[in-house]
Order: sequence, then structure tokens, then C-alpha cells
Amino acid sequence: MKFDDKERSAAFVSALYHAILGRDPDREGLESHVERHRNGTTDEETIEAFLSSPEYCAREITKVRHLVLEREGPEGLRSLFSLDYSPPGEAGRSYRQRVLSGFLDRYCAGPVVLDVGYTGYDNPDRKAALAGAIGIDLDYPGYDGLTLPFADDSVDTVFSSHCLEHIAADHAAIQDWFRVLKVGGFIVCMVPSQALYEKRRFLPSRWNADHKRMYTPSSFLEAFETALQVNTYRVRHLCENDTGFNYALGPENHSDGAYEIELVIEKIVPPSWSFC
Repeated sequence: MKFDDKERSAAFVSALYHAILGRDPDREGLESHVERHRNGTTDEETIEAFLSSPEYCAREITKVRHLVLEREGPEGLRSLFSLDYSPPGEAGRSYRQRVLSGFLDRYCAGPVVLDVGYTGYDNPDRKAALAGAIGIDLDYPGYDGLTLPFADDSVDTVFSSHCLEHIAADHAAIQDWFRVLKVGGFIVCMVPSQALYEKRRFLPSRWNADHKRMYTPSSFLEAFETALQVNTYRVRHLCENDTGFNYALGPENHSDGAYEIELVIEKIVPPSWSFC
């Protein structure tokens, strides 16, 4: 039987997008589901279509992996990331540590991962920081250095290592990374630490003249707090990574070891209320 109430079908399908997939409906998907629903697909069959979709299955697998990591630790879960992979440049310094600790399985295990600014490393082979990630840089088709050529709510993780400090419009970049992120997805961002890498109070950087700013943990977090609306995200991780750092080397020497700040935020469904 054909439903005459298109608004009822649209409201029902939209509710499934939010309840099951945790996101706003995309236009094409909404129209397709509404049309089938109005042409006789039952409520139960429509719900089953959402529950059996690749997007939902991928979300649930990620949730289960997170649960195992929380309860059992990384030793209770076989990592999706191979220790044999060798990321280029800065991303490679702490790769092994991030695999063994479960960091990558927790925050980068979704099916669609972008590595923004990946060719900025010492990277003649143009390898992404993570196997299977989509490397994004200025020569990527449709990318202008600011707006990612990806649909809203379509990406599981935006990974960016030692790139944000080179972007003049950092707030705009953060906002666009957030735009493409699915609800439940993560921005995983690393920048050089002012205290560990720059070892000076003011620009210019002694070691990289293209650095537009220097970061402390508080100023790094402030950039995201300024760029994004309150209660649209949660901070899941903020850490100064000094693994293997040589504290004997002063400001006149380039740092050795890890010298970065790590930040992870998760996109959430904002509450119905706002600040009073």
C-alpha cells in the first residue's frame, strides 16, 4: 500500500538516521528511503535496512573495539595496525607506541581516515601516516588547502600530524575537518610543542620558517575551542608526547625524540539545550 503522508515517511526515516547512524540524513539517502517507504516498505523492513547497512556495521565494530580496549587494554585486542608499517617523518616517531598502546585502534580504526598534510613529511614515496588512510595535500583533486572535497558527516577520522602550524587560517581548517566528520568520529591532531621543539618564546621558529604559530597544550586546545561550537565535541585526549626526548639539548640544538602535543576530539550529537 502506498503511503500518502510523505512528511510522516520523511520524519520516520530522519529519526532512523539519528537513532541508528547518529547523524543527519544525506539528501540522496533520505529521498531513497522515503520513496521505498511510501511505496510499501514497512517500518520494520526500513529499520532492518539501516541495521544491516555497511555504515552501521562499521560503527558497531568500532564501538566493540573501544569497549574491549577499555575493559581489557590493548593486550586483549589484536590491533588493526601492523608494526611492520613505517610511516614517514614525524608520524613515524611514535607509531609503534601508538599501536601497542591501542591509541590507533581507539581513534583511527574506522573505514574512512584522512591524513591531512601528509606530503609535508620527508616523504618521497608519498606514504600516508596510517596504512589505508587517504592522503590529502594541495595536489589532491578538489582540495584548495582549506575545504576538503568530502561530504558532511562522511569521514571517521581526520588525522593530521605537524600540519596545523603551517596553516594560516587554522580555525577555518579545524571547522572544515569537523564538518566532514561523522558523529562519533575523531580529529587526531599533533603539532610541535613550543617547550619541546621551538624552545623559544616568540616566532620565527629557529627550525622551520613556515611555522605560523607556536603551541602550548593550552593554546592548542584553545584553537579548537575557538573554532568549534560548545557541546558539539568532547576532548578525549590531550598529551605532551616527549617519548625519547633528549632534555640535554638546549635551544641552540634541534630536538631529538618526540616533541609534540597530541589532541583528540570526538564529534557528538549536541544537546537540545544551550548555554544560559
